[in-house]
Amino acid sequence: MSIRLKITLLFLASLLLMGYISYWVQTQATQKNRTILVERYLRGAKTLLSPLIKGDNRTFRAKLEELGFQELSGDRDKLPRSILYRQPLSYGEIVIYSRDDRVYLSLRYLDEALTLYDRTQEEGILEQRIASVMFAVDIGLLLLIYLLVLRMLAPLKRLGSTMKAFSHGNLDVRSELKGNDEIAEVSGSFNAMADRLQQAINSKEELLREVGHELKTPIAKGKFALEGIDESPSKAILREALEDLDTLTSAILHQKRIDEEPLEISSFKVSTLIAEALSKLVVDEEKVRIDIEDFEVRGDLPYLGIALKNLVENALKYTSSLPIEMRTDGSCIHVLSKGGPLKRPLSYYLQPFTRGSRRKQGFGLGLSITKKIVEKHGYTLNYVHSSGWNDFSICFASRGQAP
Repeated sequence: MSIRLKITLLFLASLLLMGYISYWVQTQATQKNRTILVERYLRGAKTLLSPLIKGDNRTFRAKLEELGFQELSGDRDKLPRSILYRQPLSYGEIVIYSRDDRVYLSLRYLDEALTLYDRTQEEGILEQRIASVMFAVDIGLLLLIYLLVLRMLAPLKRLGSTMKAFSHGNLDVRSELKGNDEIAEVSGSFNAMADRLQQAINSKEELLREVGHELKTPIAKGKFALEGIDESPSKAILREALEDLDTLTSAILHQKRIDEEPLEISSFKVSTLIAEALSKLVVDEEKVRIDIEDFEVRGDLPYLGIALKNLVENALKYTSSLPIEMRTDGSCIHVLSKGGPLKRPLSYYLQPFTRGSRRKQGFGLGLSITKKIVEKHGYTLNYVHSSGWNDFSICFASRGQAP
């Protein structure tokens, strides 16, 4: 769950809680005020009924002023209302009702009908309105805080996108966030770290490239000088050492070219890819059994040929019995060899200079190079062990689909 979504959920939860509390408080206050007003109206009605029945208008007006009641003109009883209390009398009735958030007292005696209003409730109504305004202001302030937080998170999202691009190999990308806050400090720290990492990576790549090229000359000189030495066990050991050194140097340089050179994408049949891979090996036909259903692949043929060649070479090197097998299932090329399962996860063997057995020849770069080539195409390298067979496969996104 993203930080933005979490903040949005917290804002909505706070908004709902605040709305519920405000509604509950106002409802309780309204009920309490109405209860108090009903009691006041009942006491006032008992006080006013006596002079009303006697027809003592002066006393009635005096009592009305003393109670803080106001007589309203017009026939209000015909308007919609909610009855709160009703008491029939011998020749009339007492009715207390609410309308438009206000409470009124209606007195009827014979043909005379009075509508009275308690002016003291205006103070409570004003307080409720102030509370409503404060609630609205509080909601507005909460919304403003929410928008400000989202605005502060926007640079963090851009910084995250920059870091993601850097982690995917774009070493030139840098954060452009400026300012004096903590996010700007993180941005500056990231840029400094990225500069140091890029310099270190560039220095390492340049060193590997120079060392690889420089080693080629003394290796060639050593091979040439070796031809002038008489055959002996020492010469055989020296020749093997120079061949190994030459192979290792070529593999290291090849890895650098994979990282640096762009792919030359074309369409070709999987049978062409298999032929390309086998042409890079010196192997007898009876050692490899091929059973394929042809389909089209898009990619860099020489590079994919190297990747598949490395799988075949490993299968021949580690199989417990020949022949090994190459199969297709319409979307993958499988290289199968007899033997026990890998002792460690596949990811371990995909690291450079990792070998399945120290007794085998090689430098443990084959699977590492295969992984680089396959991932650069956007395809996948898989491994399973089933029924005594080790199955390494290159699986393509879909038949004929460009990577």
